[in-house]
Amino acid sequence: MEIQVVELSLMDSQKLNKMYRKKNKPTNVLSFRYGKNYGEILLCLDVIKKEAKRAGNTYRYQMTWMILHGMLHLAGMHHENSKTLEKRVEKIEEKILAKIFKP
Repeated sequence: MEIQVVELSLMDSQKLNKMYRKKNKPTNVLSFRYGKNYGEILLCLDVIKKEAKRAGNTYRYQMTWMILHGMLHLAGMHHENSKTLEKRVEKIEEKILAKIFKP
């Protein structure tokens, strides 16, 4: 699968989030799968920087997490569908991030 990673402005992030998720605010990451072999991960760096600071994470950690999160969405894991799936996605993210950011 080919994945394109694209940076979004706050305004574009809010516009797309409102259009596709019915939430009128900018978001950290949006992902879209356009077919079997192509998808996009759209990142709003301003939101990611703010969330990293708020969570006490490095920007690198937060950015890696958001790209991973987008990839899981492209793989069909939509945590919004159920609490069970939300927990499963969280565990997968935690395991992968722990391997990347070993102490």
